[in-house]
Amino acid sequence: PSHVLLGRTRTFERYSAYQRSQLEQEYQRSRFISYERKAELAQRLGLSKTQVQFWFQNRRSKEKKLLQKNMNAFQP
Repeated sequence: PSHVLLGRTRTFERYSAYQRSQLEQEYQRSRFISYERKAELAQRLGLSKTQVQFWFQNRRSKEKKLLQKNMNAFQP
């Protein structure tokens, strides 16, 4: 089946309020994070670079969805 991850299990990890605030603060500076900033932020927050990368990717997706929703709300 498509949901099998070939022996890997995926766990859902919630970020702490501090981690979220730091990630959001960095996102407000730039929607796209450089490799160097990603590595620095990951180390400082105790996350992997992949986790930081996916957080930014998901945050951009969330913003895009909100913008589309707002655009649809203003159309007659």
